[in-house]
Amino acid sequence: MKSKNKIKFFISVLLLSLFIGVSSCQSNDDSLDTVQDPDLPDPDPMFQSLQCSTQVEQSDYSIFKITSNGTRIGDLMPIYDDASNKFYLYYLKDIWNDNSNQRHPWYTLSTTDFSSYNEIPTEIISSSSAGCDQDFAIGSGSVFVKNNTYYGFYTGHNPNVLSSCVTTKEGIMLATSTNPEVGFTKNKSFTTIYAPKGMQFDEQDNFRDPYVFEDAGIYYMLVSARANVGGVFKGIIVSYTSSDLLSWTYDGIFYDGGAKYFFFMETAQVFKMGSMYYLIFSDINSRKVLYRKGSSATGPWEQPTSSEFLDGNDFYAAKAVSNGTNAFIMGWTAKTENNLDSGVKTWGGNLVAHKLSQNSNGDLMLSIPDAVASGMQTKITLELNREIGNFEKTGSNEESYNLSSSTNNNVSAVFYEPIDAPRYLISTTVSYSNSNRDFGFFLGACDEKNNVISLRFVPSENKIRLDKTLRSSLSSSTSSDNETSFKLEPNVEYDVKVVIENSIVVIYVNNQVALTSRVYKAPNTSWGVFADNSTVFFKSIIVTKP
Repeated sequence: MKSKNKIKFFISVLLLSLFIGVSSCQSNDDSLDTVQDPDLPDPDPMFQSLQCSTQVEQSDYSIFKITSNGTRIGDLMPIYDDASNKFYLYYLKDIWNDNSNQRHPWYTLSTTDFSSYNEIPTEIISSSSAGCDQDFAIGSGSVFVKNNTYYGFYTGHNPNVLSSCVTTKEGIMLATSTNPEVGFTKNKSFTTIYAPKGMQFDEQDNFRDPYVFEDAGIYYMLVSARANVGGVFKGIIVSYTSSDLLSWTYDGIFYDGGAKYFFFMETAQVFKMGSMYYLIFSDINSRKVLYRKGSSATGPWEQPTSSEFLDGNDFYAAKAVSNGTNAFIMGWTAKTENNLDSGVKTWGGNLVAHKLSQNSNGDLMLSIPDAVASGMQTKITLELNREIGNFEKTGSNEESYNLSSSTNNNVSAVFYEPIDAPRYLISTTVSYSNSNRDFGFFLGACDEKNNVISLRFVPSENKIRLDKTLRSSLSSSTSSDNETSFKLEPNVEYDVKVVIENSIVVIYVNNQVALTSRVYKAPNTSWGVFADNSTVFFKSIIVTKP
């Protein structure tokens, strides 16, 4: 390099360094928690820094409900009530030995549209104060309505087993009411149902979650259990039958998992839609909701043609309900310890509900509830933060981008400023011509390429994934934080909706699949769309709020 050029080069470097230093001092804000990957080049100083804020978890949820005092919602037990034209969503409230001396009591919410909820303050079923009673704590179950009587079948759970006065941890009990919103009265004459004796069941524990339904004039009760089946001690679902809802007879194994082994199948349900019956249950190991389908309420049950999972592993203990016109499925999404994205998941969290429908072969599909979509009509003007890599904006009046990247980790992306709203909807249409890695959305963007949360489409795996792992560490062997299966094909347009309310993020694709996640870093943090070793078209990115 000639001496004159060397002088010009060093002057340019010096001026750039001074500019960056001044900019850093001017933009210093203790409210921001911004991390820049040292292995990446500094962003263009013409752009402002990406906004990365550590947020305090909020309790003002309306779409993804949590109790008004912030208490977590647990296992849900929904019914549709013809008399009031409302859905009642009974649930286990995460109370354990607080000042009220309650342990997972039942409460209820009501809704008409799964967009807003009425929180009913009355405790529906209380735990017993007597340490020797079977229902010293309350577990999940179901409500069945007959002749204006609401039959609440629940799990009596006593953690004091084994003791001098308690020999069985779990049994099935009954409480009733004539009003869905008032406290149920425990039926003291009801004979508690325990695991069958002398039939190689776990006779002390793992016998819970009664679900009652009617078919052809016979009442069936499903119970989750564990037993030795053909030399394998495994999770099974058993059934009981009754003619009056009061006296029950053991009917045998209802479902044993088929070719698959399940340690325990929780909160089982039989649900009918059209002419098809569905067996829905939650796998305690994978923390996922699965289903089987059949032409009869009692089986046989077959695995669906597409994915056997409903949502991912941040959606649990789900049950379905219908008013005869529309069907929905709801579960809970766990909070984590200390409200950290890296934290250990707790029991219970926020209620999340999806609209439920069928495709032509009877497989189930998940979509955004109509009222949630229609309630987001106020358009938000997007503020561009930066564009990186190989990009082309197509249209001056809309946020549409062609993004192209030809090698791994050479990300092309468009970043936006944080959305100043507690709840909003991102809508777009996505198509790709090729993808050797992934594409999708960056959430919680603290830098351009690495310190981001990736909500991504992975065609090579036919999956939609939510990964909190640093992108520099992502590989085909990385264990996903959350995922669902979805077949992806090039040159196909996919309708994509992302609903965000505080730390809950739900993506819906083509009114077929949903993936629910907890992302504490999403609110008030920069976000964007990206392509990595892919060529992708994001058509008309629109953000709306209530």
